[in-house]
Amino acid sequence: MTVENANAFLDELKANGPNAKLMSKIGKDFQPEHMQEALKAKGLNHEEMLKKASGGYNPAVWASADAGSAAAAA
Repeated sequence: MTVENANAFLDELKANGPNAKLMSKIGKDFQPEHMQEALKAKGLNHEEMLKKASGGYNPAVWASADAGSAAAAA
């Protein structure tokens, strides 16, 4: 379980996308701290990646939602 395995995982994920065989390596070939180091070495931030994967944070959307909530409460 190493950072090198986490890097190999990221490379394969990028090249071929997720699949059951690849995902089964999580926790066996590397641990979360190895992934964090691999992402850091690639200049990536896992929190930013999660935001992007989930649709991210769009201030304009949140501002309009807050304005709608405030109007509904009034």
